[in-house]
Amino acid sequence: MLYQVSNKYKDGSVEDFISTNPTHKNPNLVGSMVTPFKYRTKSLLRPGILTIQGKKYITPGWIPCHPDTQLTDIIHTKPIIKKVVIEKIEKHEYEFMSSNGKDKYFVRVIGESIKCTCPGFWVSKGNCKHVKEIRSTKF
Repeated sequence: MLYQVSNKYKDGSVEDFISTNPTHKNPNLVGSMVTPFKYRTKSLLRPGILTIQGKKYITPGWIPCHPDTQLTDIIHTKPIIKKVVIEKIEKHEYEFMSSNGKDKYFVRVIGESIKCTCPGFWVSKGNCKHVKEIRSTKF
């Protein structure tokens, strides 16, 4: 088991370290605070411990750790993966000739939204004759 040790000395200095020994005898100590210690990791993969060139690391993440660290000294949590659903929206465009035969108007249907480029679309609050025709044939 690992412990977080915080020692305060007579000269006012403070020393923080991780140890396997919760008690340290030193005549210069004024006070000591010892608490159990666990490394915390968050990854999709389970943690492992590797020793390379005499130094220990928690993987993945290559977290340097105490030489006596064991897997029981690690609290591992998997991140929550949010699934994103991308909905394919159908897009259609229809062309209409104006009543004077000179202009063209386009009706665009994107999902449930229907819009027309004719001036009557805005006057009729989105219910021009072109939109009505598309709705009558489509829905």
